[in-house]
Amino acid sequence: METAYDILITGSEISGLISAALLAKKGVRVAIVGDAVKPVSYEKNGYIFNERPFPITGLHGGPLGEVIDEIGLSKGVFRDAAISYQVVLPDERIDIYEGTGLFHEELRRRFPRNIDKVSAFYSQTSDLSGKIDQIMALNPFSFRLLLPSGIIRGKKSITDAIERIDPDQRFQSFIRAQLSSFSFMPGGVSLIAASSILESSRKGIYCMEGGSDALRILLMKKIRTLGGDIIEASVKDISRNGNRWLLRTEDGAFSGRAVIGNVDAMTFCNLFLEGGKKYLRKAERIEKRFYPLTINIGVKEDGIPAGMAENVVMLRDYKKECHSDNLLFMQISHPANGRRSMSITCKVSKEESSRKERLREITEKMLEGVEWLCPFIDIHTEALDIRSPESGWDGIYTTTLSQRMGVGVLPPEFVRGEILLAGPEVFPALGFDGLVYSGRMAAAAVLQGLEKGKA
Repeated sequence: METAYDILITGSEISGLISAALLAKKGVRVAIVGDAVKPVSYEKNGYIFNERPFPITGLHGGPLGEVIDEIGLSKGVFRDAAISYQVVLPDERIDIYEGTGLFHEELRRRFPRNIDKVSAFYSQTSDLSGKIDQIMALNPFSFRLLLPSGIIRGKKSITDAIERIDPDQRFQSFIRAQLSSFSFMPGGVSLIAASSILESSRKGIYCMEGGSDALRILLMKKIRTLGGDIIEASVKDISRNGNRWLLRTEDGAFSGRAVIGNVDAMTFCNLFLEGGKKYLRKAERIEKRFYPLTINIGVKEDGIPAGMAENVVMLRDYKKECHSDNLLFMQISHPANGRRSMSITCKVSKEESSRKERLREITEKMLEGVEWLCPFIDIHTEALDIRSPESGWDGIYTTTLSQRMGVGVLPPEFVRGEILLAGPEVFPALGFDGLVYSGRMAAAAVLQGLEKGKA
């Protein structure tokens, strides 16, 4: 005998938890079924480290802030700073401010010869980001149907836009470093995707002790408070049972009118006993491209230079591509008892992740970058730990299934009916905002389906 719910969600990643919280807030009987949350923070020599830095964006005026307000979650757990983050280029450091006035002055200091073009570029990204927010809010799948002229123009490559601004590549590198750090897709993205990432990250990158793990645990607590259930068990299979979906675990069975897949698409499709091959054909081109390699350092406060932001994007060489050991993302903890934790990560390719010699080489280059940024860190370091791709991270997913509207979305025929997908594969080019959008839109689609069922 199965336990009946309105909606079942497989997996416990951020997108599905957002779906669950929004649905539970509306009084929908929802259950999350999946393995227990795997901790991504750990202690060593008295320091708390993360498996890899995870930028949480869009808390002020972005999609995450809207969701948190809707479900009634406190924003007090997020640590804010006057400077959102810094972009470190080979010969300079650029501060990214939330305030438009301060940010414009920083751009004027760094790019004085091209400031008019740079200002026009950011005006366009702000306009496009606003348009995509409006479209996403209309109804679950309106982004596939409504393409106003501003969005159509936004489908062009970001490369075309930034190459016209700065022939000497400084501004190009400044933009590409940010996009490569915050997007789940390799290579170039569209102007519309770039707009979402640039604007959301400029509204703040926020730190939580425990990173994304802490955010997931916070969402789970809220879901329980709102009446939802969290069932810690591995999903064995999903099948159709009359007009409902049946989800089986080792110890029980659960049914629901709809299922939201909150795991990667290939795993989700493999769970289907009936019709699984049909869904696999839609997902077969989804693949893992990059894996995180992280170095964690425990350091005395004196090892961090004055004026260093808690979030840093660092490009080491203009001439190299924006990945692997050339592009680092760092998160530095708030001072506590004169000590700080640093997490430095880069994205390595699938090929690199399987070669130990290459991983050692990348690690050495990463440490060189840290020493260049913090010249005296070696004499203040009290703990050091390297988390390779073998540490258990499954990788950063990308998709080539569709480039509709330039944001890299799964096709309409995949996410349909009572089967939906929430996660990084839905909007891989939009980074953390894409996680929030996909969770919010899956919840909206489910609500729409439940309302139709009542009619």
